[in-house]
Amino acid sequence: MPFSDLFYTASVWLRWLACFALLLLSITSHLVVLNLCLIVVATLLIRGLDGHWQKLVHMLRLLRWFVFPILLLHLMFSPGQLMFPDYGLPLTWQGLQQGGWLSLHLVCIFMVAMLMFRALNNSEWNRLLLTLPFAGKHLAVYLFMLAPMRQRISHDLHILKQQWTLRRDWSKFPLLILTAFRLALTSAADQVQLLWLRWPQFLHHKPAVCSETDVAARIAINTCCLVVALMAYGMVFL
Repeated sequence: MPFSDLFYTASVWLRWLACFALLLLSITSHLVVLNLCLIVVATLLIRGLDGHWQKLVHMLRLLRWFVFPILLLHLMFSPGQLMFPDYGLPLTWQGLQQGGWLSLHLVCIFMVAMLMFRALNNSEWNRLLLTLPFAGKHLAVYLFMLAPMRQRISHDLHILKQQWTLRRDWSKFPLLILTAFRLALTSAADQVQLLWLRWPQFLHHKPAVCSETDVAARIAINTCCLVVALMAYGMVFL
């Protein structure tokens, strides 16, 4: 039995609370060893849920644009003992320590957050968002359009990327970006028309989808907002 099937057979509350607890632990942790352990655990769980390494590799490529600037800025601008005093480079050991810790902490929070997004499957996330206290009724249209829009735009962007790879004319790069935006707007207009034609049928199925998790979703969202607000207050004022 695949690990993802076994994972999603567990209770929704159990999965969500476990991943949320890991996220709180990653945010409040000040131990290097604990952050490393959380990164390893989150990486292995994401690999087991996805079934491949491609998305993890994509995450690491995305993280480098956050990690390297943080490390470089702290190396160059943090006061302390110079690493290479004979060469005149403004790199300090204290900056390396601070930048390394912040980079590690960022990677830990990012990986655990990616794991938390996988705590629920797509249908469970949709039910949760639809039952939000105030914004849920306004999100139905966007949730219904999300999947077909993502498929079509991904296909269009893939074609544009292939065309760009064949020519690589940087003078036409702004035109390529403009074309991508136009394709996205055209796809959105088409999906709105299809949604309008199928809207009564969607309304017929919506109450059955939302009825099971209405109260639970509101409690979860309110609890999450309260905990995040208390953590932010503690980090800023205490």
